[in-house]
Amino acid sequence: MLSIDQSLIFQVVLFLALWIFLRQFLFEPHLAVMQQRAQRSEGALREAQQIRADAESIEGRYKVQLAQTRTGTMQQVDTVYRTAEEQAKALIDAARTEANQTLAAMRANLQQEIAAAKQDLEAQAPEFARTITEKLLGRPLT
Repeated sequence: MLSIDQSLIFQVVLFLALWIFLRQFLFEPHLAVMQQRAQRSEGALREAQQIRADAESIEGRYKVQLAQTRTGTMQQVDTVYRTAEEQAKALIDAARTEANQTLAAMRANLQQEIAAAKQDLEAQAPEFARTITEKLLGRPLT
């Protein structure tokens, strides 16, 4: 017959308690922060792609307008074409600048959130250690 030592049962119980505690107070909050960060990054990328698509749409409209204007004189065509290219370039540059600013702001915000989360966890570490020690010893620390 296999005999199980009481210390083994105690160790298993302690392991399960520690695992549940860490999952609730460390793993799940960390995963939530990581998921929020991924969602923000994906949102910024989608917004940048939308801005780029809008700029390309505007550029496409200018090219269609240019093709319709070709029935006029060559001087008019050249003037409209140059204007359309400059406006499209300005819109693309503005969209890129805005996307870069948005990404930089999101990255800065994310770094601040990470720093705040680290600070919060570091502040709670002594209390966690005290609680775990008290539970392991089975008596309050003095």
